[in-house]
Order: sequence, then C-alpha cells, then structure tokens
Amino acid sequence: MNLKQLSVAVIVAMSFSSCVLTHTALVTNNSVGYKVGVATAKPFQKDSDISFKKAKENGDISKVGIAEFKVTQFIFPIFKTTVTGE
Repeated sequence: MNLKQLSVAVIVAMSFSSCVLTHTALVTNNSVGYKVGVATAKPFQKDSDISFKKAKENGDISKVGIAEFKVTQFIFPIFKTTVTGE
C-alpha cells in the first residue's frame, strides 16, 4: 500500500467516525415534568444561543428538573442543550 492509498484510507475512516460528549445534571429538586425545551447550534449558523435560558423559553418551562448538554461531532460539531421540567 503506497502513501496515497494510505492517506485516502485514513481520510475515509475519519469521515465515518464520530464523537459524542454528553453531560446530564439534576439542577434542582423540582420534579422532572413532561415539558422538553431544546436549543441547538450548528456550524456556520449565526446568532446561535444554546443557553439553558433559551432552551427553557423554547419549551415554555418555568421549573427546570433536568438539564443536558450534548456535543456531537461528525465533521463539524453540533451543540445541543435540553431541559426538562414543568
């Protein structure tokens, strides 16, 4: 296998790999609830807001029970904040 074939094989393997990092936290003593709010930011998206406040607003949540922050990277990273509550 020459260097060109090896380079192509490495690039193809890297394009099929991905990485996911997730952090979930019980932020209060509130009940988990049934409402879910999500805030997402994708690459090259202007005015991205992935704050817990934005996720609460998107789900019409007043009392947060669980908060989750997730980063998924395939080629470019995608950031996602999810809150669950009442």
